[in-house]
Amino acid sequence: MSVDRKKLEALLKWYKQEIGENLIAALIVNREGLVMSALKGADDKEVEEDVIGGVSALVEPVLTRITEEFSSGSFGTGTFDTEEQRFIFCEAGPEAIFVTVLNSIALVDPVFPYAYLAAEKIARIFDGRSVSPVIPKLFADKESQNIERKVDKLQKIKIKSGEYAFKLILGGEGGVGKTSMVHRFVEDAFQTDYKSTIGTSIMKKECDFHGLESKVRFVIWDLAGQAQFKRVRQSYLANAEAGILVYDVTRKETFDSLENWFKEIKKVSPSISLILVGNKIDLVEDRAISFEQGELLAQKLSLSYIETSAKTGENINDAFKMLALQMIKRYMFTEEV
Repeated sequence: MSVDRKKLEALLKWYKQEIGENLIAALIVNREGLVMSALKGADDKEVEEDVIGGVSALVEPVLTRITEEFSSGSFGTGTFDTEEQRFIFCEAGPEAIFVTVLNSIALVDPVFPYAYLAAEKIARIFDGRSVSPVIPKLFADKESQNIERKVDKLQKIKIKSGEYAFKLILGGEGGVGKTSMVHRFVEDAFQTDYKSTIGTSIMKKECDFHGLESKVRFVIWDLAGQAQFKRVRQSYLANAEAGILVYDVTRKETFDSLENWFKEIKKVSPSISLILVGNKIDLVEDRAISFEQGELLAQKLSLSYIETSAKTGENINDAFKMLALQMIKRYMFTEEV
C-alpha cells in the first residue's frame, strides 16, 4: 500500500504542537503493532529507534488485548494507564491505529478531541483522500473530566446516547462565506454566483463518529449578516446550542466585528458552544488577517479556532466535526473492558 508518509509526518508535528509538553510520543501503527510513523515529544526529530522500541514494547500487548477483547477486531477508541504513562488508542480506518503516549500526570479529556481528529485525518491519508495535516486549536473544557486514571485497566470511550440533534447557527458579517460553508458541508458543492442570504435558511446534516457509536445531527440556521436583519436575528438565535462565528481573512472589518457578534449571540443563548472560523484562506495574496491574529482572538473569547476555504473545501468538514465533538464530549464516559 502506498501512503503519503510526508503528510503523516506533517500531521504528527501539528499534533505535537497542540498537545504540548505532556506528550511523550505519537505513533501510527498497523494492526500487528508495526510502527509506520512516529514522533517523540522532546523535539521535532523523528523518534529514535530505541524510543520506538521502548514505546512499541508497551503498545503491543495493549493492542493484542484490545483485538482479543473485541471479537470483531474493531475497538473504536480506548485508554490504558500504566504507572508512568497514559495511552489513548484511536482506530484510524481499517489499516491503522493512532497511539498517543502521555505523561502519567496528564489529563486525557483535553487530549481526546485532538487524538480523535488526528485519527480521522490519518484514515483519510491511508484512503488516498485529500486532507489537510493541520490540527486545529481546540478550546479545552477543564470543568468536564470524565476519564479517570485506572492503572492496568483497559477502558473503552463511549457516548451515553447514540444520537444527538443540535440547533446550529452561523454568525458573522454578510459576504464572509457562511452560506458557502454550509453548502460545502451539506452538499460538497461551491456556488460561484454569490447571493446574500435573506433572513435565514435552514439545512440539516449528520456527523458520524467512527468508533464512538454516536451520531450528531445539526439543524443549521444560516443567518443573514446584514445590519438590517439584526432585529429579526434575535428569534433565530434563541435556543441555539451550537454556533460558528465566521470572518473573511481578506476583510479586516469582518474580523473587527466578531466581538459584537459574540456578545449578541451569547446574550440570547448564554450556554451555546461556539467555534471561531477564518474563511477564504484560498485568497492567499489578499489576506489581511494572519493566523496568529485569529488564534489570539479565539483565545480571548475562549473558543476553538480553525481556518477554512469553502471554495476548495479545505477544513470545512473539520470545522463542523470539531464543533460536533465539542458538543458530545460532555456526554462521554469510559467503560472497563
